[in-house]
Amino acid sequence: MEEKNMESMEREVSPQALESAQLLEELRALRARELEWVFREDLDRIRRAFPQQAPDSIPELGDDFLKMRSLGIDAVTAFAAIRQARQPETPPPMGPADGQSDSDQDFFGPEEVRRMTPRQVEANLKKIERSQRHW
Repeated sequence: MEEKNMESMEREVSPQALESAQLLEELRALRARELEWVFREDLDRIRRAFPQQAPDSIPELGDDFLKMRSLGIDAVTAFAAIRQARQPETPPPMGPADGQSDSDQDFFGPEEVRRMTPRQVEANLKKIERSQRHW
């Protein structure tokens, strides 16, 4: 009798398991399409802002670009930071504007963020995110 109960339970679970697997596969396909769409949109924005220096694809920008994008930094700012970091010369020193001390400066301007290296962006990420609300 116990075997019959187990067989009936397996029949009940199998359609649900099959449906779950189909839904999971559909979700993966949708996420892949969304990622492709986001990459295409990011690449278009970068090409408009930097027509001469735009990359051929988003993945060639590397993990730092993807990390910045996942943290909500817009594509153009992230690209500018990556481009600046790859330039052989050292970036201009980042200091407070107009003689303000670091504690006096409430937020960064877009140009300041664009001049930052990926490390500087990572170190100041919370302040940058707060600053973006004022742009």
